[in-house]
Amino acid sequence: MSDLDDELMQRCQQGDTEAFDLIVRRNRAPLVNFIGRFLGDQNSAEDLAQETFIRMFKAANRYRTGAAKFSTWMYHIAANLCKNELRNRGRRGNFFIDNVSVEEHLGKDNSVGEDLIATAPAHASLQPENQLVQKERQQAVQNAISKLPERYRLPLILRDLQDRCYEEISKILNLPLGTTKSRINRARLMLRDKLKDFVEEPWTA
Repeated sequence: MSDLDDELMQRCQQGDTEAFDLIVRRNRAPLVNFIGRFLGDQNSAEDLAQETFIRMFKAANRYRTGAAKFSTWMYHIAANLCKNELRNRGRRGNFFIDNVSVEEHLGKDNSVGEDLIATAPAHASLQPENQLVQKERQQAVQNAISKLPERYRLPLILRDLQDRCYEEISKILNLPLGTTKSRINRARLMLRDKLKDFVEEPWTA
């Protein structure tokens, strides 16, 4: 847990609202990024991030130093809100896929990002200066992630896009460590399959 986030939560428990404002400023960007990737809808990410912080503020007095990492607590609340949102969308028959940026670090420790994207055929159309193609690649990855079942999509995003460790992800999702690793590996294989045609397409001049 970040020592500063922990200290800020203790100050918040003592009635220091400015401390919580700093927590929001420190964590807003990664939280919005996480929610946007999971929902595939950047517009809703802002609202759900705000709702996450509201829930955190209301539960501040129940926060216990050392019980869990601050980020674990935050992502656990956000993940539950995301799941509820997806269930509500399912009932309404709505789902969104937005153009959420996917960084080049997608797929650390031999995940699908490195072996399918970073090592794609070095054709001229894939060079960094071609922004249109780069955008299409990012959109293809985001679309493929958005089509993964929720049980696989969530741990994959936490690991390969949010860079959370396996142990923390298992706590966020309340899953055994072995199940967490299995789902992430399965998600990478599913993503590899969905991106196969995109990456292995025979490029022509």
